[in-house]
Amino acid sequence: MEQGIRVVIADDHPFTRYGLRVLLESDPGITVVAEAADGREAVARVLEFHPDVVVMDVRMPGSDGLWATREIQRARPGTKVLVHSQHEDDPNVMAAMRAGACGFLLKAGEVTQITRAVRDVAAGAFIFHLSDTARMRPWFDQLRTVRRDNAFPQLTPREREILNIIAIPKQTTRTAAARLGISHKRVENALTDIKTKLGATDRAELIALARAAGLGTQP
Repeated sequence: MEQGIRVVIADDHPFTRYGLRVLLESDPGITVVAEAADGREAVARVLEFHPDVVVMDVRMPGSDGLWATREIQRARPGTKVLVHSQHEDDPNVMAAMRAGACGFLLKAGEVTQITRAVRDVAAGAFIFHLSDTARMRPWFDQLRTVRRDNAFPQLTPREREILNIIAIPKQTTRTAAARLGISHKRVENALTDIKTKLGATDRAELIALARAAGLGTQP
């Protein structure tokens, strides 16, 4: 895409929107195309600008981020929603993930996470940044399973098979070729195409994206 990853920022605090815009546009591959102060305005901006990703505050006055996530997934399911909140146990976060959001970030998290998160969800990954607690782990596992089946729609079924095998620890291109009954060269060519489609710079980044999306399971 000529403008790279197109993003809409939805947050009711102007200072937060400004800070997010500065962070995101520090990445030359990301363009903030619009901002919104509530959920209804976020939906309108999505319909107007057709962004790749919406960075969505889940709690806004009036029409909140949960409502907006549902509406965006209904109207433009190809748009990825990355929700953020001050609290990882916010019930609206879990509801938004079930409604189709592709990732969650804490507002108090590392500032460098936001550009990486936007790139990952735009590529089809599912991310969930929170403290590793037993209380939250069952939600993570459930949501990861649900989103895994919808990850990376730009890949062909064969490419998904190859990526899934390569993401399994200790698997190689040769074992992938043997498992699928195809040539090693065909697997290598497919990986090159997959990296291009997902915007990964090398194999390590490709595997990280695959595992973040829930791939890497035994076929």
